Amino acid sequence: MKNSWKVAQWEILRNLTNKQFIIGLLITPLIMALFIVVPVLLERWNQPATTTYYVVDELGAAEALQAFLPENIVLEKQSASADLAQLVKEGKARGYFILDESFPLSGQLDLFYSDRNTQSMNTLRQALSALLQHLRLELSEVSPEQLAFVTAPAQVRQVPLEEELEPEAMHLVVSSVFAMLIFFLIFSSAAMLMQSALQEKRDRMAEVVLSSIRPSALMQGKIIGHFILGLIQLGFWLVLGLPLAIYFLDFSLLEALRGVNLAAILFFGLGGYLLYSALFVGLGATMEDVRSAGNAQGLVVMLPMLAFLFIGPVFNNPDGSMAVFASIFPLTSSTIMMLRSGLTVVPLWQLLTSGALLLVTSYAAMRAAAKIFRVGMLMYGKSATPKEILRWLRYKES
Repeated sequence: MKNSWKVAQWEILRNLTNKQFIIGLLITPLIMALFIVVPVLLERWNQPATTTYYVVDELGAAEALQAFLPENIVLEKQSASADLAQLVKEGKARGYFILDESFPLSGQLDLFYSDRNTQSMNTLRQALSALLQHLRLELSEVSPEQLAFVTAPAQVRQVPLEEELEPEAMHLVVSSVFAMLIFFLIFSSAAMLMQSALQEKRDRMAEVVLSSIRPSALMQGKIIGHFILGLIQLGFWLVLGLPLAIYFLDFSLLEALRGVNLAAILFFGLGGYLLYSALFVGLGATMEDVRSAGNAQGLVVMLPMLAFLFIGPVFNNPDGSMAVFASIFPLTSSTIMMLRSGLTVVPLWQLLTSGALLLVTSYAAMRAAAKIFRVGMLMYGKSATPKEILRWLRYKES
């Protein structure tokens, strides 16, 4: 274990003094903020243009219709004798329609347009529907208050018999954020592990290192080192992001943290990291370079994405069979179990079963990765085939 810690320290120091790592550490939160803040600002600055429609008002309802429309859509009355089609073609309006006396009964209306802005037409259609409802209420002598009373939906207030049976919204937010952070830690750190193994193979450093320490110690040191690097990244970004979230969202962080199962979140996060780190570091040892990786090796890189296939079923039915399966299946449990804990109360037997399977699978993956790593790091000139990898797994460590 002493040699593993030496390797871990070397990996940490090597990356912390790497300009690319430092730049990525600083630029990544800026890019994330860019994709979050800029769309909000663009939506705020995107003021809709004024759109004019001509209306021949035979009902005398144009003023009522205008009340249902936003300020950027203007109705301009015209006489039936005017050449409205020509005026629209000349660009003086976006379209025209006629409010005739049959509209309240038929509910049908022709809108002539030369406008590609479907949003304004959809808004006008909704306003005409509201006007039609208003006119028909007058014909049927039903007051708006009576209609609202008859059509009001049932107000069902969910009251759990025990408070802990119904996770609060903030618990779901915290669980979702932790799941995203753990997924990012798995994907980024495991990918760095694979790149590290590839680089050492290209530079032929593995021959020198493996002459001094055991392959398993080298692999363990790499996994520990990159795990700590991932925690440094997450810690730095949380230090930047949490004050902003607390200030702008008025979010009670301490109260939310007390409501979630932090022990389960940390356990499944660490278990998922160990599992995928072992797979990725073993994969890196079998490859000559990323471009020469075969389809089977490429599929391993996509394994952390499996959890996203179950996001919909988990949110729609957190106690359903698909959600239970995904929270127990080792390749998806590290992410799905954290999400489910924010949506519902997970039974103890499911937590224990999922945790046991994750531990066993992680241990088996690390044993298998150690065997692959021992042989693969000393193989040059080509990527390993699936047949060769299976043969390496049968080797006994001396």
